[in-house]
Amino acid sequence: MPTPEGYDVVVLGSGEAGKYVAWTQARKGQRAVVVERKYIGGSCPNIACLPSKNVIHSAKIASYFARSEEFGITKDSWRINMTGVRDHKRKMVDGLIEMHLTNFKASGAELLIGSGRFTGPKTIEVALPDGGTRTLRGENVVISTGSRAAIEPIPGLIEAGPLTHIEALDLDHVPEHLLIIGGGYIGLELA
Repeated sequence: MPTPEGYDVVVLGSGEAGKYVAWTQARKGQRAVVVERKYIGGSCPNIACLPSKNVIHSAKIASYFARSEEFGITKDSWRINMTGVRDHKRKMVDGLIEMHLTNFKASGAELLIGSGRFTGPKTIEVALPDGGTRTLRGENVVISTGSRAAIEPIPGLIEAGPLTHIEALDLDHVPEHLLIIGGGYIGLELA
């Protein structure tokens, strides 16, 4: 096993708690690293909170426009361009990722893209996208991994081709119908 690289703080996951711990500690002069598997900044700015609110805002505008004659505004013909809605959401997400990268750089915290796993006390091995590995040891280790969408083993569900919130927030068309399974906040927002 290679000698671990030493850090004051090693954070597994770049979501809300993890990134702020790393940024704060790095600004205080500590050596901090965040290991992130996929979504820089966590799920909120990439696939959850903020994308859902972006799509909901577009839906609210479409609803107002559909009802415009109630407000004395005449319209002739209009349609919802879901590709445009999706692209608007993607542009927002790209901007948020850039903001996170800027914050990592400004704070001095290192962002390491890869999949981390514990190999010993306070020691994490990171599988890098290029196939290599790095081994990190932290005086303090913070687990900030968040959650993942799950498709429950409901008979017939897999065969129906279900969407998780990730795919539902990236559609390029308005679905004819939508059945929401689960009462988490994104499910409630989509409903």
